[in-house]
Amino acid sequence: MSFHAKLKEATWSQHEATEQLLFPDRPWQELSLSDYQQFLLTQYVFHSHMEHAIDNSLSVRLKGRLNWDLRHKLPSIQSDLAELASAIPIIPNPTQQIISEAEAIGYLYVTEGSTLGGRMISKALKENEQIATHSSFRFLNVYGEDTGRYWKEFLRVLSEEVVADVEEAVIAAAKRAFGLFTQSVCFVRDKALA
Repeated sequence: MSFHAKLKEATWSQHEATEQLLFPDRPWQELSLSDYQQFLLTQYVFHSHMEHAIDNSLSVRLKGRLNWDLRHKLPSIQSDLAELASAIPIIPNPTQQIISEAEAIGYLYVTEGSTLGGRMISKALKENEQIATHSSFRFLNVYGEDTGRYWKEFLRVLSEEVVADVEEAVIAAAKRAFGLFTQSVCFVRDKALA
C-alpha cells in the first residue's frame, strides 16, 4: 500500500466528518450569502494558522520542491471577503507548532487536498444566484486549471519525502489539521453568535 493510501485511510473518518461540519442539512446551491461568508471566514481562520505553521517549518529546499510561494491561499480568501465587504476577523496568534518537515507535510495533505473539493464546491455555488453574483470564487478556484497538476506534484513530494520512520508523524499532523478546521468552525460560529 502506498503511503498516500495509508494516509487517506487513516484520516478518512475525519475527512468525512469535516464535510458534514459546516452545513450538514443543506446543499451548497441553497446556502445564503451569510452562510458563504461564514464559510470564507472559517477558511481564513484555518489557513491563517496553517500557512504560518507550514511556512516556519519547511526548509528552503522543500519550499522549492513544493513551489510553496504559489500555494498560499490567504490572499485569495481575503479577496473573496473583500468582495463581500466583510471585515477580516481578529484571530488569536497562531498556535499551531510544527517541529518537523514531516508534520508540515501532514498539514499540507489537508490544505492541498481541499483544493480538489473547492473546485466542486465552486461549481455548485455558481448555480446559487444569491452567491454567484457577489463572488469571483478566487479561493475555491485558487489553482484554476492547474489544480490537478498541483495535487499530483504534492503527491510526488509526499511519496519521495516521507520515509517509513516519519509516516506516523505525518498522519498525526494531518489529523491535527482536521481538528484545527473543526476549531476554526467553532471560533467563527461563536463570533457570529456574540
